[in-house]
Amino acid sequence: MSSYPEEQPTPAPGGSDARVDTANQSLADALSTSFRILKFAMVVLVVLFLASGIFVVEQNEQAVVLRLGRPVGNVRNAGFNWAFPAPIDEVIKVPVKQSSTVAIESHWLHLSEKEKGRPLSKLNRGRRGLHPMRDGALLTGDKGLVHIRWRLTYAIDDLRRYVSHVSDADVAKAGELITKVLENAAIHVVSGYTTEDATRKRLSELRAEVKVAINEALDRLETGIKVESVEIPESTPPVQIKLAFDRVIQEENNKRTTIRNAEQEARGFLNAAAGAAHTRLIAYLDKRQAAELAGDTEEAERLTAEIDHIVEFEASGKTGSMIGDAKGYYSSAVQGMRGDVEQYQALLEEYRRSPMLLKTRLLQEAKARLFNSPGVTKVYSPRGSEFRILVGLDPRQRRKRERDQYLKEVEQGAPPELEIKIPGGPLTVP
Repeated sequence: MSSYPEEQPTPAPGGSDARVDTANQSLADALSTSFRILKFAMVVLVVLFLASGIFVVEQNEQAVVLRLGRPVGNVRNAGFNWAFPAPIDEVIKVPVKQSSTVAIESHWLHLSEKEKGRPLSKLNRGRRGLHPMRDGALLTGDKGLVHIRWRLTYAIDDLRRYVSHVSDADVAKAGELITKVLENAAIHVVSGYTTEDATRKRLSELRAEVKVAINEALDRLETGIKVESVEIPESTPPVQIKLAFDRVIQEENNKRTTIRNAEQEARGFLNAAAGAAHTRLIAYLDKRQAAELAGDTEEAERLTAEIDHIVEFEASGKTGSMIGDAKGYYSSAVQGMRGDVEQYQALLEEYRRSPMLLKTRLLQEAKARLFNSPGVTKVYSPRGSEFRILVGLDPRQRRKRERDQYLKEVEQGAPPELEIKIPGGPLTVP
């Protein structure tokens, strides 16, 4: 036997092994191409999956992202934002910048369909009391009852808190929560007001205090809700006593009107009497009266001097006019008396020199003044003749006076007056 291995026969070209290698190579190429396509498709799917997490927040909205049910990150504002697609993240959008209004009638009386269209003054409940299951009311500090309608405007101020403690995207839940908070806050606030204050006198203060109480309660609960305004469209006592209540209000209004008119009349009278100085005069008069009652004579005299000074130098109106007239009369009287004294002294020297001459001259001057007076009727009678004096103005003299008056009015441009004599007296016609 030979020690060398036997040589294997060499396969002829184009045999079955060559065909197997070619098939394997083709299969490998196909699998490689499929894997590349699959990886590309997976990358595309991952990109599409991540891109599906892009969301848009509108201008009036804010959004919060919940990851597995818990808020993550900051609140998202308007614009494009991204989060992991569901089921990893959940995006909640809420129109936080949009105010909402809720009307609350929990404290209003129950009205039937027929009564809703009628004013409260036309409702007649007789002596029936309130039904505790239907009629809402609030107890006031003076043990009275009031019915109040509320209208609140609110907005979501902190979206993260709202989503965490109130609701997801249901904004209506905020109105329900505010209703409950108001019902509780109004009980405490209204109890510090009287029935009259809660129905008409201090409504603005009541609205402000209720608003503060609601917002404080919402902050304690971390709701993220803020009440912007509180309005009271209607507030009334129970209809059973409303008529009497309205009468009391009317009488109080009449009382205030009467007091106001009296004060205005008093101010007008005081201003007409003493002008702006009347306030100081009244104050000093009150002080002087107090000093007199206290027996302080010195202080009373000092205040009297102050009052005299104000009356004489500061008062206007009728008082000032009377004081001015008195001062004018005083000045004219003094001047007249000084003139009389000077004239008397001058005549006295002349009288001492020639008494008869002075008497004759003064008599002539008196006759001249008398005869030159237009209101004196002058009668000339010959010596030894007899005449009778008629009581009253001489007709000829009156006609002359009327003629002179007529000519004077014509010269001044005034319409002349025509005097018609009728039984019972003259009638003057313009």
